[in-house]
Amino acid sequence: MTPSPATTGGAPDRGAPPRAFDGGRRERGKRAKLKRIKRAARKLFIVRGFEGTTTRAIAKAADIGAGTLFLYAVTKADLLVLIFREEVGAAVDRAIETMPAPVRRAEPILLDQIMHVFAAMIAHHRENPGLARVFVKELPFVDDARHGVDQFMRDLYAHMAWLIDDAKARGELRATVSSPMLAHNLFALYFQFLQRWLGGTNPDGANRNGEATTNRGATSYKDLNETYLRDSLELQLSGLRDTSTSSR
Repeated sequence: MTPSPATTGGAPDRGAPPRAFDGGRRERGKRAKLKRIKRAARKLFIVRGFEGTTTRAIAKAADIGAGTLFLYAVTKADLLVLIFREEVGAAVDRAIETMPAPVRRAEPILLDQIMHVFAAMIAHHRENPGLARVFVKELPFVDDARHGVDQFMRDLYAHMAWLIDDAKARGELRATVSSPMLAHNLFALYFQFLQRWLGGTNPDGANRNGEATTNRGATSYKDLNETYLRDSLELQLSGLRDTSTSSR
């Protein structure tokens, strides 16, 4: 039997670092590289647009080889979706975590809850309208075989449908309302609002930066958010309310 360092008094053999340490270092390197890639892609999408951005330009801006980029993302669409899911997904997660709940069981709060989710996404987009325009223009047409946009939307629709189910259970909406269909309709109103805002043709007359320019009472982006979109959602919900419970 070979004597151990403990029995001989010698120093332990340092040799090569443990595999776990090597693996951790490699993983940190990969994460740092991916962070550079996403930062480079994000900036180029904003400045050049999706069509004007190439994977070669992304690789150059991230200071990596084009071949290395393909280890992280096969196409620029992969990177666009990755950025979208990471950033907008985080905004939605925060909204869900801070979702307002009814103080009283019969309190009509569905509109506030839906607005809470949409307002979180709009607030994120307002921080960088240039990137939001790329999202709105490109993501609906991305081949979703591997990207995960459909999964993101399924999760969002499912949570909205859960809120609608809860509203039906407490008598706020008619029990016969289709929760999945209503969730899709409400999102369609939000998306139409988003398109008009980002296109600089807000129905309330806001300019491209979201600043109100009308005398309707909307004096800021927040006011626009609380008027036009909220009014549109309210119009959709008003005909679906359970009047039998509200008249009791």
